[in-house]
Amino acid sequence: ECDVIIILKYKKEWISADSKDELANKIKDKLSVIPGVDYEFTQPIEMRFNELITGVRADVAIKIFGQDLDILYSKALEIQRLIGDIEGAADISVEKTAGLPQMMVKYDRKKVAKYGLNIQDLNDIITIGFAGMPAGTVFEGEKQFDLVVRFDKDYRNNIDRLGSASIKLPNGNQVPLSEFAEISYTKGPAKISRDDTKRRIVVGVNVRNRDLESVVVDIQKRIKDNIKLPTGYSIDYGGQFENLKTASKRLKIAVPIALLLIFVLLYFAFSSVKEALLIYSAIPLASVGGVMLLFIRGMPFSISAGVGFIALFGIAVLNGIVLIEEFKELKAKGIKNINRRILLGTKNRLRPVLLTASAAALGFLPMAISTSAGAEVQRPLATVVVGGLISATSLTLVVLPVLYAIFDRRPRSYKIKAKHLAGIALILLFFPLGLKSQNAISLEDAIKIAKENNNALIASGARVQQSEQLIKTAFDIEKTDIYYNYDQNNIADNSEPLNIFGISQKLAFPTIYSKQKNVLSHEAKLMDYQFKIDEIALEKQVSIAYKKVVYWKMIKSRYYYLDSLYQQFSYASQRKFEEGGANRLEYLTASSKQEEMSVLYRQSRKEYEMSLLRFNNWLQADTIYSVLDKTIVPNIPKPINIESTPSLLMTSEKIGLAKSQISLEKNKFLPDLLVEVFRGTNNAAGAKVYNGVQFGLAVPIAFGNNKAQLKAAKIQLSIAEYEFNNFKSLLAAKQKELSLEIKMYKEAIDYYNNSGKKLMEEIIANAEKSYKNGEINYLQYIQLLDNAIMIEVNYLTNLINYDVTIIENNYLIN
Repeated sequence: ECDVIIILKYKKEWISADSKDELANKIKDKLSVIPGVDYEFTQPIEMRFNELITGVRADVAIKIFGQDLDILYSKALEIQRLIGDIEGAADISVEKTAGLPQMMVKYDRKKVAKYGLNIQDLNDIITIGFAGMPAGTVFEGEKQFDLVVRFDKDYRNNIDRLGSASIKLPNGNQVPLSEFAEISYTKGPAKISRDDTKRRIVVGVNVRNRDLESVVVDIQKRIKDNIKLPTGYSIDYGGQFENLKTASKRLKIAVPIALLLIFVLLYFAFSSVKEALLIYSAIPLASVGGVMLLFIRGMPFSISAGVGFIALFGIAVLNGIVLIEEFKELKAKGIKNINRRILLGTKNRLRPVLLTASAAALGFLPMAISTSAGAEVQRPLATVVVGGLISATSLTLVVLPVLYAIFDRRPRSYKIKAKHLAGIALILLFFPLGLKSQNAISLEDAIKIAKENNNALIASGARVQQSEQLIKTAFDIEKTDIYYNYDQNNIADNSEPLNIFGISQKLAFPTIYSKQKNVLSHEAKLMDYQFKIDEIALEKQVSIAYKKVVYWKMIKSRYYYLDSLYQQFSYASQRKFEEGGANRLEYLTASSKQEEMSVLYRQSRKEYEMSLLRFNNWLQADTIYSVLDKTIVPNIPKPINIESTPSLLMTSEKIGLAKSQISLEKNKFLPDLLVEVFRGTNNAAGAKVYNGVQFGLAVPIAFGNNKAQLKAAKIQLSIAEYEFNNFKSLLAAKQKELSLEIKMYKEAIDYYNNSGKKLMEEIIANAEKSYKNGEINYLQYIQLLDNAIMIEVNYLTNLINYDVTIIENNYLIN
C-alpha cells in the first residue's frame, strides 16, 4: 500500500477531462495495463480522515468478520464481483491479506521418533541456521557481546542447502535434515487486521456521481440477497457511511426542533395559530425549489444540503411575515373588502418581498457557484437556499394571498393558550421518535401469538369449559310438585270437607345419576382431547407456514440474482445484435430466457407474499408480522409413541364413552322412586289434623324403547372399537410413510452437503475462469451459473420438504 499525491493544474487548463470524476476514470483506464494493482482515487485530507475513522481509505468500508482468512478473502472477492455494476460504486478494491512468501518445514514425525530425535532439537537447528543463536560471550575490555552462530550467507539463501544440514543421531551417526522434513516455499498471510479483537477483511468502495447513502443501500440489499456467510461470520459497514449515519441521526432531531421553534416564534409574534400556519405554508413551498435546484444541478442530497434546508426554513417565512403584516395593517385602516385588501397589500409589499428574498439569495450565490477549496460543502447548502427562495417567493405571492382569502372569510378564530402550545410542541417533537416497530418474530413467538389470538383454538377451549359445566347436570332431579286438594269425600267427619296440602317428588333410581355423570365425564374428556388436538394442529400449521415464508424468501433472492444476470445478458445480446456482433438466434434466446427468469422471479415474489398472508391468517393478530429467520434450520425428528398421541387417546375415549352409555341404558330398566308427604284439615269446631306419607315405584312396563336404546349403545361400542383399530393402523402407516419421506429428503440434503455444494462452487469458479480466459461465451457462462443456482434451489426445495415432513412427524395427529 502506498500513496501517490498528484498535484493538478488549474481546472481551466485541463484539456482531456471536464470534472474530477472524469479525470479519475481516465487515469484509471491508462493505469489498468499494470497487472496486480488496485487503485483508489481520493484527496489527501479526505483519505486521512477516512483512515482515522475506520482504518480504511475508501469512502465506504465493507468489513467482513470471521476466523478463516481464506474464507474472508473468498467472500470479499465475491462481494467485489457482486457490487461491481452498482451505479456510483467506483474503485472497488479488496484488502490484500494473502501472498507473503514463507518457508514451510513439514516434519515426518514417525521418522523423527524412529531415530530417537525430538522436534525441539530440529527447530533449534533451523533457528541457528537462519536467525542464529548465542553460543558464548566475547569480552572486549568492559564491553560484552554475544557470540552468535548461524549458516554462511550462501547456505542461508538456499532452502536446498538447509535440507542438507547434518543432524546428529543419538548413536553418533549423522543424516541430512531432508530425511526428516519436507522443506518448501509457500504463500502465507501478508496481513491480519482486527477490529474489536475479531479478524476482518475490508472491501473498499469510493462513491462517484451519486449520493453515498443510496450507494450503500444498494450494496447492502445486493449483499443481503446474494451473499451467504458461514456461521460465526458477519458483515459491517464503515467509512464515511458512519459519519453519514451519525449526522443523519442528528438531522432527524435538529430539523423537527427547528420547524417547531419557527412555529412557536410565529405564534408568539402573531398570537394566532391561523396566521402562524398561513406563514408556515412558505416552508413546503421553499422545499420544492431547494429539491428542484439540487436535481437540476445534479447534486445528491447530503448533510450540508440538510443544513441548508434548516437555514432555508428560517429565511422563507420572512416574506410571509411581510405580507401578513401588511394585510393586517390595511384591515385596521378600514379596508374591509378582502379582495381589494389583498391586491393593495400585495402591490405595496411586492418590492420589500423581492428585496428580502433577493438579498438572501444573492448572499448565498457565491457559495452556490464556488469552485475553490471547501466548495463540496458550500455548493449543496447554498443551492438549497437559492432554489428554495426562488420558489418560496414566487409561490408566496400567489398561494399565500389565496390562503389568506380563504381563511379570513371564516369568522371563527381558533386560539390556543401558550401552555397548550407547549404540550403540542412536545408531542410533535417526540412522537416521531416512538414510531419504530419491530414486526419480525421468531417461530416460538409466532406459536405463542397464535395460541393467544386464533379464534378456532379459543372456541375449542370454550367447548372444554362448557363440557365441564355440563357434568354438574348429571343429577337432574325432576321438579318438585306442591299441590292443594279440596276433598269432600270425608268419611271421618261428614260435617266438613278436608283441605289437603302436599309435596310430591319423583326420583330416578340412584345409580342412574352416577352413570349419567360418568357419560358426561367421558364427553368432557373428549372435548379436552379435541382441544389438545386443535392446539397441536395449530402449532403444526404455524410452524409449516413460518418455514414456508423463510423458504420463499430464500427462493425469491435466488431468482432475483438469476433475473439480474439474464437482464444483463439480454441487454448485452441486444447491443451485440444491433452492432452486428451476434446473430438473431442468440438474441432471441437471450430475450426468451430473460423473460422466463423474470416470470419465475415474479412468481416467487407472489408465492412469498401469499405465504406471508397464510402465516398471518394462522396468527389472527392485529399486527402484520414477518419472520425473523433468514435460513431454514431443520427440526430434529422426535420418536413418537403412537399409543400416547392425543388423537388415538381420543378415539380410545370414544370406546369408554360407548361403554358408559351402555351402562346408563341398562340402569334405565330400574324403577323410578316416588315420595309424597301431605297434610289434611277440616273447618269444623275442634278441627282435626290428618298427616300422611306415600311411597311408590314407577315400574316400566313397555321395554321396547329401552331395549332399542341399549342395542344402539352396544352397536356404538362396536363402531368405536372398529374406528380405534382402523385409526391406529392409519397412524402407524402414516408414521412409516413420514419416516421414509424423511430418509428420502435426507439423502438429497446429504448429497448437497457432501458433493452438490462443492460441485456448485466448482461450476461457478470454473465458469468464471473459462469466461475470463475466453474459452466460453457469455451465453454458456450464464447457463452454467443458472445450473449452479438451480442446484441450490433444488437443495432448498428438498430442505423445506424435509423440514415440513419432520414437523408432520413431530406433530402426528392424523
